[in-house]
Amino acid sequence: MMGWSLFCGLCFSLASIGTVSSDSLKVERLLGGIPSDETVSNSIVYFAKDFQGTPYLGGTLEAFPSERLVVRTDSVDCTTFVEYVTALAMTHQEGIRTYSAFRKCLQQLRYREGKIRGYVSRLHYFSDWIQDNVQKGILEEVTLDSPHEYRSVSLNFMTRHVSSYPMLSANRQLVEELREVENKWQHFQMPYIPKNILGEGKKVLKINDGDILALATSIKGLDVVHVGFAFWVNGKLHLLHASSVKGKVWLDAVPLVDYSKRIKSHIGVRVLRFH
Repeated sequence: MMGWSLFCGLCFSLASIGTVSSDSLKVERLLGGIPSDETVSNSIVYFAKDFQGTPYLGGTLEAFPSERLVVRTDSVDCTTFVEYVTALAMTHQEGIRTYSAFRKCLQQLRYREGKIRGYVSRLHYFSDWIQDNVQKGILEEVTLDSPHEYRSVSLNFMTRHVSSYPMLSANRQLVEELREVENKWQHFQMPYIPKNILGEGKKVLKINDGDILALATSIKGLDVVHVGFAFWVNGKLHLLHASSVKGKVWLDAVPLVDYSKRIKSHIGVRVLRFH
């Protein structure tokens, strides 16, 4: 979905998108299964856990020749998993337990200013996704609440790797439009919690169950390569995510500090919290 989706196992798929009826049934089952007075943070945890075991599939947002709001809850990648769960929490917060309300929330989350205006209106880079959704009042970034560092980032990965993105390969005009977006993100000082302290406890990290964790990268031209949700297990921070390696949504068996140490380009995490 985003510039970093290549590293979430981007595989352009022309598989048929899940039917509206199956998606609507799942969405309304989830919305109807949680108490109306449940807190926002608990709703994130509830919805995220329900997706465990859902098959991994990349590229579902790229399956149409023109941009449209795609919903496919039977198969997810790391990005769509986070978006569906967050959109469910938004819908729950509004108290309207319908599939139509969920779709409106998803569009608000996925697109710049909540409006579909073609491929480039989708928030492809995660820093852009964060900024837009913070401005809309949906999320807050809490990275700075923990010990943190900064990396100077200039986003350009997508326009430098056009062949990896079918929509860009098919339409050079989109490349120029996306480059305009990237130009706004030159020498951005990106905050992140260094991966060497991710083994610390809650008192240091200030991360809650259900917070969105964005795995920051040292890869040139990119800011984030993977996303999921924070879960504490026996005092250790773990990642609940859609894993291309495991082929499904799962709660990683190893603590996040160990998961990140195995991947050289991971430098740490950014942390987002739903309002």
